[in-house]
Amino acid sequence: MMSMRQVRSMMIALAAVVTACSSTGAPSSEKGGTNGTGGLSGQAGASAVGGQSGTGAPGAAGTSQAGTTGDAGSAQAGTGGVADTGGRGGAATGGVGTAGQSGSAGAGTGGSSAGSGGSGRGGSGGRGGAGVGGAGTAGSAGATGGTAGATGGGAGGAGAAGGGAGGAAGNTGAVPSAGCGKTRTLQNGTITITFSGASRKYILRVPDGYDNGHPYRLVFAYAESGSSAMSVATRNYFTLATLDSRNTIFAAPDAADGAGTWSKSDVELTDAILAQLEGDLCIDKSRIFATGFSFGGAMSLALACQRADVFRGVAFFSGADLTGSCTGTLTKPIAYYASQASQDSTGDPAPTSGRVKQAQFAAVNGCTPEPSATTFPAAGQPHKCTIYKGCSAGHPTEYCVFDGAHGWEPRDPGQTTSWNAPEAWKFITQF
Repeated sequence: MMSMRQVRSMMIALAAVVTACSSTGAPSSEKGGTNGTGGLSGQAGASAVGGQSGTGAPGAAGTSQAGTTGDAGSAQAGTGGVADTGGRGGAATGGVGTAGQSGSAGAGTGGSSAGSGGSGRGGSGGRGGAGVGGAGTAGSAGATGGTAGATGGGAGGAGAAGGGAGGAAGNTGAVPSAGCGKTRTLQNGTITITFSGASRKYILRVPDGYDNGHPYRLVFAYAESGSSAMSVATRNYFTLATLDSRNTIFAAPDAADGAGTWSKSDVELTDAILAQLEGDLCIDKSRIFATGFSFGGAMSLALACQRADVFRGVAFFSGADLTGSCTGTLTKPIAYYASQASQDSTGDPAPTSGRVKQAQFAAVNGCTPEPSATTFPAAGQPHKCTIYKGCSAGHPTEYCVFDGAHGWEPRDPGQTTSWNAPEAWKFITQF
C-alpha cells in the first residue's frame, strides 16, 4: 500500500506529462509543408525556315513538399511558334526560240501556304517554260501556275494542291506571214474582195488589242445551206470565237448566193481571201484551219482534200463531199476532226461519203483502222469519239458520232450544253 508521499509524487509526475503534451498544440497545428512550385511556362517554339511551326515545351510538373496543406503545382501550357509563309517563286523568261525556264515557288516546310509560281514568259517563237508551284511539305494551297507568255506564249495552267505545274504553253515554230510588222488596213466587219471578175464578201474578226508582231491562228468558218456569213459571225463562228478571243483571227466567207451553196471554185475563193489576210495581218501560216456545218462542213472537207499543204487541219460538223472536190485517192495527210449525227440524211454523197471520207483520211494519215468508228450510240446514250491510234506525226484523226438530229450543237442526255464545239476546239488548239 502506497504511502501518501508516494501518491503525491505520482500525481505530480502525471501532471508534468500532461503539461508537456499540450504546450505546443496538436500536430495538426504545425505548419504544413511548403506549397509545391508550379511548372514553368513552356517557351514558344522558334519559327523554322519555310514556315515550320514551333512547338512549346510543356512546363515541368510542380512537386509538393511534405505537409498536409501543400498544393500540387500546375504546369503552364507552352505557346507554339508562329508559322512562316512559303517563299514566292521568281519569274522565268523563255529564251528566243527555245523553251522558257521553269519559274518555281520556294518550298515552305510546314508553312501556312506555298508560294506563288513564277510567271513563265514564253520565248519568241519558242515554248514558254512551265511555272512550277512550290512543293511545300504540309503546306496548304498549291501555287498558281505561271501567267501567259509574250510572243510564243499561251495561257498558264492552274497549280494543284501542294504546288502544281503551270506555265506558258506557247506555239512552237510559228511561220509569220508577210503582214507581220505592218500596219493593218483590214478592219473587222464585212470586207469585199474581187474574185473571178465578181465581188465576193467575207466577215473578218480580229482580236481586240491586235499585235502586228504576234502571228495569230486563223480559222475559216463556212455557213450551212440556207445560211450566210453574217449568221456564222452572229453565232460566234460556231461558238469557237467564245473559246478564244485573244489568239485567233476568224474569217467567214459568203457563198456566191449568200446562202451557203458552195462549189469547187470556192476553194480558189479561199485562196484569194487567205492571200489578202496574210499580206495585211500577222498570221501564223503553220496554224490555218477550216470549220463549218453541213454544206459548210462539205467546204471544209473540200479544203482538206485540195489544200492539205496549206491548212494545218479541219474540224467540221456533219459534212460530206457535196462539192465533188474529193474524188480520187487521197495523197496528202492533214489533221482531221469530224462529227456525224445518226439522223443525218442517208445516201450518197451525204452523209455516207462523210463516213467513208473519215476512214480514208485516217488511212492517208497513217492511222490504225478503227472499224467501229462509225457505230452510232443507241438512243439515250452519250456521244462517242474515236481517236485514231498510230497516226503519223502532226496528223491526229478524230471522228465523233452521236444519236440525234442533223446539227452542230448536240447535247448528251442530261446535259445543258453541247460537247461538239469544245471538242473541235480542243482538237484545233493542240497545235
